[in-house]
Amino acid sequence: MWTAGIAYGGPIRNDGASWPTLHGDLQRSGFYPKFPNGPLKLVWRQELWRELTGPRAEVIAGGGLAFMGTYAGRMYAWDTSTGQEKWAFKTQGAIGHSPMFFDGTLFFGSMDRRLYAVDANNGKEKWRFEAAEGIWTSPLAYHGLVLFGARDGIFYALDAATGQAAWKFQTGDRILTSASISEDGRRVLFASEDMHLYCLNLGDGALLWKSRKLHGLSIRDYFPVICRGLVFITTNPVKDFHTVLGQHQEMLVKRTGFTGKDNRYIPGTSQDVEKEQAAIVEFLKANPAEQTFYAFDVSDGQEAWIAPILYTGGLHNPLTPPCCNPQTGQVFTQVRSAYGIWDGGGEVRPFTGFGKLEPKTGRVELIEHGYKSKDPARPPGAKDMPWMTMNYIGDETQTLSCSPELLLCTHQGFIGSMNLQTRLTASLYGKRDTYGGFYGAGNFGWENQGGYEKARTAGQPYGIVNEWHGPARAIVSVAGKQVFFHAGSQVICLEERP
Repeated sequence: MWTAGIAYGGPIRNDGASWPTLHGDLQRSGFYPKFPNGPLKLVWRQELWRELTGPRAEVIAGGGLAFMGTYAGRMYAWDTSTGQEKWAFKTQGAIGHSPMFFDGTLFFGSMDRRLYAVDANNGKEKWRFEAAEGIWTSPLAYHGLVLFGARDGIFYALDAATGQAAWKFQTGDRILTSASISEDGRRVLFASEDMHLYCLNLGDGALLWKSRKLHGLSIRDYFPVICRGLVFITTNPVKDFHTVLGQHQEMLVKRTGFTGKDNRYIPGTSQDVEKEQAAIVEFLKANPAEQTFYAFDVSDGQEAWIAPILYTGGLHNPLTPPCCNPQTGQVFTQVRSAYGIWDGGGEVRPFTGFGKLEPKTGRVELIEHGYKSKDPARPPGAKDMPWMTMNYIGDETQTLSCSPELLLCTHQGFIGSMNLQTRLTASLYGKRDTYGGFYGAGNFGWENQGGYEKARTAGQPYGIVNEWHGPARAIVSVAGKQVFFHAGSQVICLEERP
């Protein structure tokens, strides 16, 4: 069972038995102490497409129950073993994000402006608190408080037992990002649509620091990620995302001087990569509006460095956040490079790959897959690895998570993985161009192949509104040997094969 720290002892890490909050812990690490062995098998599935769910939300699991809210305003609880519905709680507005499970209570917000606390076992309301505007974030419970931001621009701290306000803090715009707790348990960090990252004292809500104004249109949907004294936050670009991806691609290729037949296979040494990253940092300094990845010191808010990370992997949503192994301090992120080896398979927006970020310098070590080139005339690429085993698509949303052994990439269609030792990839469940293996062109064919008609005949949706490959993407949740995959307004429960 996951429990909060005592007397600012620092939040205790998720032990893998439950998934009580977004990204598994209050630093939003996206880390699994142990990931079940794949490939995974289907245990049960709940279809919610008639109500729709927010693709940013993760399934929360604890006390033998799995929880998910819908845009129809219902919070559901299912038995994790059987998928049997245990209860449903109705609110008067859309539920757009994950609840938090703590000590037998489920906390969640709704666009009806209320924050609810219900008994997780039976769904009976314990208390409710009303804000001035709707709540589109996932609350956190820690040290006797429930903390969340709302669309009124106020960050609230409530007494977890009674729902009475303990303190509040006003920002300059809506709050659409969920909050995180510092590793020492003394600070709470969140961002506002006024494009600032805030750090408050947990005890009384006093402002400790406020970041410089970040560039971009929004910081919505995600959360600060905290690792080894640094906090990472991402935004989305002001320019149209296809324009940004195209301009950056041209810049990356041009500076290499490559004149070969296929620029998706550009050989490069470690020195070439270092020069490329130095050039990207200089580009971001000269063009600050292009920066979408930020890192600040948790203690004082000073910007640690500018990372050589260009926008990628999204349908104009903020760049998906990095994940962190809190045991080792390793930070993994998506990255664009002309020297990556994930391209060559017909990508619409190539040059997206993966990297390990060095917290002291901000530089990124490119992570390469472990497959040798099938053509001695070119470097390794996508054609050398098994198809549909690890997503790396520049104009589709995929989100990283990790375990001690694996780097995982969750996509709308499937769960991809790479073994960090062998660098070999494997699909754990699902398939490309589907919604977790169900619906979509991957099952029924494309529109010109009669896909709509086939889906209608099967009594299934063809596509899900506002969720093809965006706008935001949840990682999978793990509780013991069970994996919960939220995709296509479905809750899909999986487990390792015997």
